[in-house]
Order: sequence, then C-alpha cells, then structure tokens
Amino acid sequence: MTATELRQVIADALVYASVPLFAGSRAEAEFREGERDLPMAELEIDSLAAMELCIAIELNTDISLTPADVVAMPSLDALVQRLVAAS
Repeated sequence: MTATELRQVIADALVYASVPLFAGSRAEAEFREGERDLPMAELEIDSLAAMELCIAIELNTDISLTPADVVAMPSLDALVQRLVAAS
C-alpha cells in the first residue's frame, strides 16, 4: 500500500472516530493530500479513536498495531512511514 493510500485509511479512521481537531478540518484535507504532517499530541486522540485507527490499519494492511503504538508515534507522517516500511 502506498503512502497516499495509507493517508486515506488513517484520515478515514480519524474522521470515523470523530477526532474533533481533525474531522472536517483544513488539517484533514492537507494531510490527505500529503501537504501537512500533524503531531499526535495536537490531535488529542482518545483511546477509542486509537483503537478505531488500529482496526482500520489492520483491516486495510494486515499490520497489527496497538493503541499504545499509535499514540507513541510523534506524528501522523511517522505512522505512515512506519506502515510503509512494514508493508
């Protein structure tokens, strides 16, 4: 799966999980286009959103991550790069 495809999977999962600082924002659109990286700390991803993100990643890539793995990433781009390297 390409970095662009992974960005879509991650963005869709964050929108589905209703991450308030992401869903429907300019940051979402820019992340989807690869024009913006978002630090995890800024997103304030709660445990449910982290679990939704892990599920979406596993369903789309067969790569298993824990919610702790996800929130430990410094940014969404770092998560994308980890997934690209693992696939």
